[in-house]
Amino acid sequence: MNHNTSETQTSIAEAEFIEMMRHADDFFKIELLRQAKNGYLKALKLNMETEKVEHQIAKCDRLLAYENKVVIILGAIVIVLAVVSVFVW
Repeated sequence: MNHNTSETQTSIAEAEFIEMMRHADDFFKIELLRQAKNGYLKALKLNMETEKVEHQIAKCDRLLAYENKVVIILGAIVIVLAVVSVFVW
């Protein structure tokens, strides 16, 4: 009987992991990177396929870092254009 309970617990954990990964992957596909990373972190806590999950988290981190750089650059451009437009007018 214990063996059966153990299998049930494992299959419940596996199903939970698969569901978390599916949700995280869905967020990743539509570039909601923070939500995707949070989903991957939750999946990582289940200690299944940790290498795959860690890889996805690293991808999120790289893309978030790139996104932050783009925002900073665009912000700087907007400031420069605003200052230039003040002097031109």
